[in-house]
Amino acid sequence: MSRHRPVRALTAHQHRTAAALFALLALVYLWPVLVEGRLLVPSALLSALTPWRTGAAAAAANYINGELADVPSTYYPWNMLARELLHAGTFPAWNPYAYGGTPLFANAELAWLSPFSLPVWILPLDFGLGLSAAFKLLAAGFGTYLLVRELGLGFWPAMLAGVSFMLCAFNVVWLTYGVFLSVAALLPWSFWLVERIVRHGRSVDGLALAAVVACLLAGGHPGTQVHVLAATVLYALVRAVDTTGLERRERLRRLATAGAGIAVGGLTAAVVLLPAQQAAQDTYGALLRKHGGTLLPGTHAPWDTIRTALFPDWWGRPSEGFLTADSNYKERTYYAGAIPLLLAMLALLTPHGWRRKAPFVLLGVLGVLVAVRTPLLFPALIHLPLFDSIQNQRMLLWFLFAVAVLSAFGLQALLDAERTRRAWAVVAVALGAAALAIASIGVEGSSLRAVARYVGQRTNDATEATIALASVAWWSIFTIAFAVLLLVIVRRRWRGVAGMLVVLVVAFDLLHFAHGYNPMGPPSVVYPARPAAVSFLQRHVVDGRIAGVGEAMYSDWPTVYRLRDARGYDAPQPTLRFARLWQQLDPIGDATRIGALTAQSPKVLGLLGTRYVVTAPETEINASTEAPVPGLRPVYRGRDATILENERALPRAFVATGVRVAGYEGEELAAIADEGFDPLLEAVVRRDELGAVPVPQGGAGTARVVREENSRVVLQATLSGRGLVVLDDQWMPGWRVEVDGRPAPILQTDVVLRGVVVPAGAHEVVWSYRVPGLRLGAALSVLGLACALAWGAVLAVRARRRRPSF
Repeated sequence: MSRHRPVRALTAHQHRTAAALFALLALVYLWPVLVEGRLLVPSALLSALTPWRTGAAAAAANYINGELADVPSTYYPWNMLARELLHAGTFPAWNPYAYGGTPLFANAELAWLSPFSLPVWILPLDFGLGLSAAFKLLAAGFGTYLLVRELGLGFWPAMLAGVSFMLCAFNVVWLTYGVFLSVAALLPWSFWLVERIVRHGRSVDGLALAAVVACLLAGGHPGTQVHVLAATVLYALVRAVDTTGLERRERLRRLATAGAGIAVGGLTAAVVLLPAQQAAQDTYGALLRKHGGTLLPGTHAPWDTIRTALFPDWWGRPSEGFLTADSNYKERTYYAGAIPLLLAMLALLTPHGWRRKAPFVLLGVLGVLVAVRTPLLFPALIHLPLFDSIQNQRMLLWFLFAVAVLSAFGLQALLDAERTRRAWAVVAVALGAAALAIASIGVEGSSLRAVARYVGQRTNDATEATIALASVAWWSIFTIAFAVLLLVIVRRRWRGVAGMLVVLVVAFDLLHFAHGYNPMGPPSVVYPARPAAVSFLQRHVVDGRIAGVGEAMYSDWPTVYRLRDARGYDAPQPTLRFARLWQQLDPIGDATRIGALTAQSPKVLGLLGTRYVVTAPETEINASTEAPVPGLRPVYRGRDATILENERALPRAFVATGVRVAGYEGEELAAIADEGFDPLLEAVVRRDELGAVPVPQGGAGTARVVREENSRVVLQATLSGRGLVVLDDQWMPGWRVEVDGRPAPILQTDVVLRGVVVPAGAHEVVWSYRVPGLRLGAALSVLGLACALAWGAVLAVRARRRRPSF
């Protein structure tokens, strides 16, 4: 045993060195956030919108990336609210600030139990977000390194693969979103453990796989979770088949160990998975994604998209405020580094190690074919369970991961071989691709001086040809650098140095690619100052909800100010009932925004309790040049915004003076659209929801909110006769109501609100919310933990039995 100790000690030392180097690389990239105190939140985008525009710092324009609009409009407000509730010791069941109320714990994209979320929940929010991002990048890089070492490759090839995946396009462009990388960073870890299970057959690796699967399923993004788990299962199947020297029974046992790890991990994460699944049923977002129904914007021809594997900035960069085509940079960028791609090509030309390389070749091919929506394959995939409700173009992650790992095989082949003919052939092909790209662009509209200037210092005044040529120039620079490194690799004594130089050049390439995409600006510049219009709304917060027209008061950012918004962009997205009601307001829009005010706006917004409507400062309502919108009157005019008061806004709680009964949902919507319908005078209920409850006739009375907690609202109601008491909050499964301590039937009122029939007299009405699926999910998680503990106990007993006694 003693002769193995130096080898193990050397390997452990290399692992520690690798982890330190990846941590250093993450620190270099995120230095402005982790050391200088800058923000990783792209909130400078708000500086171009109402009402923040007038008070924005001039330098804010330098930190705008329109591709990251979802972060300030959703993820950052969610994290701020969740963190506040957790610090207050409140279980975060419900979000009262969007859609008239929406589930919060069931919002899986908050990644409640992901280990990467701990810095966000514990540390100051902005620093916590930066540290969490650093941990994710470190995990992505180091996990890939461990996988490549397990595949039998050397230190520098493993470092190369780790750097390539750590800063590949997917991980860079989704970094500030948080949940995408919380899941993707664990892809190499699941592969590493599957590889160990298949190669060594140790049950302890199956238990470790369960922990990794639980963490990635708690990571928060359902689509990426499906893609990572599918890739893991595919890898396990392929490796179980092509690994030599195993009997059939042993192959099945090892495959079963991997399957058990995935199953136990899934059970353990049920406490977050089941509530999210329950809340997503019958929602607008689920309908859009069904069978690939949501087409991601910026879809190009396959070659146009695949070309970004070579030239990622062919169309310009959104972080520079300039794109030369209708392209979605996040969804169509395939870049994993120029040299890693060349080395991956070399790996395909090298005859050795195909049993280890084959799964990654398959993964890369499938990733490309699905991402570009290949006929036959893509339509078949989106009808499979789980794949039928996610955006599968994002399987480009498979391609990027495959390139990273295959590049390690390519570098290992160079470091082991005496000849480099195949590598020189790859260089020739790469330079030929550059020449073809230049020929397709042409030099018209550009010049060498303009290209050189753009390569050295990107500017916003470059032409399309200049931007494309500059992208080709960078590819050529790194191809030539690779050719120079080949000359070093030929010398045997310099091969270790050559491997290190390859990793350094690739790190520079990917840091150059990543630079500027995620703006990291000083808080005083990128975090919007509170406008006077917002201060006005906060002074009137008890009057009712707000809404913005167009891009005014970007939806969900009002959560930061604790303003209740009728709009939202929360996951799960609104119920189908809410979405259909919203179409009365904006027939071609969705519940994330109001395109323009119409004659129906005051009624529908008023039904949702919207008292104030924020518009651009130049807005003139009911002027002779515009269509009249009765019921809206300006109550605030400033340089930052115009705020209109909606005279038809319902109070938070009230007694309906009249009740209209509808036969089905269509009749409910038709009743609300009826010109004679006034939500201040009557309410609409559906006949099938009444059941055995007699139709309330309406009557005089008052109702008011006297106490409110996150998942509990207490009303005091006084009625002269039996009537319908309405709470102007959205109803969703999980809400129940008690009148004077006794359960009462719930009536969905006015399509989406909550109503209950109350007898005459003074009564206490208590609405309380339980997260659907939470109890069953918690029980399944306890079962999963029990299985994991039992698994660990069995392994411990076996280890003690094997330990020699003296």
